[in-house]
Amino acid sequence: MIILAIETSCDDTGIAIIEKKNGKIKTLASALSSQIEIHKKWGGVYPSEAKREHQKNLIPTLKKTLRDSSLLKKGSLPKPEKITEILSREPFLLEKTEKFFSKYKIEKIDAIAVTVGPGLEPCLWVGINFAKTLSLYLDCPIIPVNHVKAHILFFLFEKEKIKFPSVALIASGGHTELVLMKSLNQYEILGKTRDDAAGECFDKTARILGLDYPGGPAIAKKASLWKPLTSKNFGIKLPQPMRASANYDFSFSGLKTAVLYDFLSRTKGEQKNKDYIIAMAKEIENSITDVLVFKLKKAIKNFDAKTVILGGGVTANKTLRKKIKQLERDFKMTEFLLPPSSLSTDNGKIIGAAASIEKKRRNQEKVKANANLKIYDKL
Repeated sequence: MIILAIETSCDDTGIAIIEKKNGKIKTLASALSSQIEIHKKWGGVYPSEAKREHQKNLIPTLKKTLRDSSLLKKGSLPKPEKITEILSREPFLLEKTEKFFSKYKIEKIDAIAVTVGPGLEPCLWVGINFAKTLSLYLDCPIIPVNHVKAHILFFLFEKEKIKFPSVALIASGGHTELVLMKSLNQYEILGKTRDDAAGECFDKTARILGLDYPGGPAIAKKASLWKPLTSKNFGIKLPQPMRASANYDFSFSGLKTAVLYDFLSRTKGEQKNKDYIIAMAKEIENSITDVLVFKLKKAIKNFDAKTVILGGGVTANKTLRKKIKQLERDFKMTEFLLPPSSLSTDNGKIIGAAASIEKKRRNQEKVKANANLKIYDKL
């Protein structure tokens, strides 16, 4: 089975071609169009702008992926009747799609996978409507995919089976959750953020410090310059919210506020002092990663996890990965699965991986966006 997978849950337009054969999956081709430069001026994702960019990026991204997988052929495909109705709110995408299929045809696609949630609803709908359009042109079913589940199931590229129970930590710009897995289809949310996600906290604190968007890499870059023996701490003391709580929930808004208050308490000269920025970045990184690891460790121990899975863009943070390595030494009988950088952020490949174990749908009417989709919700 060959799956064409589409990801538009936030600000990355991702398309991948995934092949499943004899129970194993591999990537035939993948392309990603980032909107980072567009959203830098806001310090975060602006939904209506992200939606417009997806409309612009889908056809070029599709074209590149198909060429790289040798599935794009010259020719044409007849326009299905419902296309105009499906893309009635996406006139630019409609025009580009019609033009594309007047010049090309696509071979060997067995299903179209698409993210249906959670995410930014305007962005989700662009991907879903495009998936419905491709489904009609290519006469193949749709596979709806849960975005958070996809961040966990990246491991399917490497392993067909894992041991249960498993505990997964998803940490990204929009999500921070601890999930208990009893099987590939049984999920229970142990804890989640009550306000800001970990990646969102990185973004907001980076903006306070005058650093670039996205905040995670910007904070990490500054933090890496801090030296234990020669760097000043400036008396910075940041909280580690909810670390002492009995549950598995997270909260990062208090940390963001503490950073703001400390920053405002400084003189203008100190605010601009590169050593202060470095020291604060180090403290922010430590506070966020310490809480993530502390809660994860508690879940591993209390649920006797046989496998631990990390997913989401924040898991690319090197400091977090060093602390996870320590956990591996503490829990020698537990297998730890961390995504490579190419699979940690939003992309079409993980959507294709998740789709490989989901059901195909012929009824397009049931494929809808759900911005607040939970990991245990049925699709």
